[in-house]
Amino acid sequence: MTTDMPESRLNEPEHGLQHSFRKSLIFNGLLMGAAVIAAYLPIRALPGHRTLPDRAIALNFQPVSLPGADSRLRLAGAWVMTATDRRFGGLSGLAIDGNRFLSVSDLGSVLRFDPPSAAHPEVNISDLVDGPGPGGRKTSRDAESLVRDPRGRGWWVGYEQRHSLWLYDAGFRHAVAAIPIRRPDWWRNRGVEALIADGDGLLAIAENGREAIQVDSRGDRDMALASDWDIADAARAPDGSAWLLLRWKGREGIRQAIARLIRADQGYRIGETVALPKAAFDNYEGMVIRPKPGGGWRFWLVTDDGHRFRARTLLVALDLNRTQKNARR
Repeated sequence: MTTDMPESRLNEPEHGLQHSFRKSLIFNGLLMGAAVIAAYLPIRALPGHRTLPDRAIALNFQPVSLPGADSRLRLAGAWVMTATDRRFGGLSGLAIDGNRFLSVSDLGSVLRFDPPSAAHPEVNISDLVDGPGPGGRKTSRDAESLVRDPRGRGWWVGYEQRHSLWLYDAGFRHAVAAIPIRRPDWWRNRGVEALIADGDGLLAIAENGREAIQVDSRGDRDMALASDWDIADAARAPDGSAWLLLRWKGREGIRQAIARLIRADQGYRIGETVALPKAAFDNYEGMVIRPKPGGGWRFWLVTDDGHRFRARTLLVALDLNRTQKNARR
């Protein structure tokens, strides 16, 4: 078709540039999407290791900056953590035991490490002897969640790949009990991503953001969860409220937030979300909440580098202001 006023040929170079620009946008979008997939899809062929001796080694903290936090949060500190043991990585779940942090890894290791304020910070690394399948392999020892047993018997660890909950003694030297999670509709790499104490039992929360399982002496019961986000972890606040660490993966990387977990008529829902400061490829997978001297709460977060390119192991401290903490939901 022709028009009454044909376009000037002077615009032809511009058309060529527009086509090139569009192609460039499409290419860059595909490139970013491929980078996200390569960085965060599970690596099934991740090499394992035989059970290794316990080690206590130096832990290095390198302060880093993060993109601006939500106005309801104050960034109190962020550090890249490194250590000279290949088991230091793939961290999930976070707790505080005494004056040290406690985490588990996707290769079935337990890590106890000092805070950044320690004069000579160290990390103690030990492999779990008992667990679902051979030790040192992601396909059988992919530990994703951690919580202290509310009855004082030790620590619970949630596994994906071989979906199950295992109770260990306080020193993680042997297993006390194990509960299989039979969910044939769950993906192998999307299992119980969060554990919190619930009375004298547990609330196990699935990564898919759609369901939770109450586990106690009477058995287990399925509970619905209304969330548009994936779940990365959960923790109890000093006032007893439960908070979720949320995750959403997209073409431009990973967005994450925290939100209160609220009991609903037939299960649970999430409250108002608070966005977390992070780089595109940082993946928070552990959270613990502590009271601050003088009032207020501090959220400690740890990232899972997944043994992947462009990822890092971060420890981050975020303070939630009192207005947000006490806001009604």
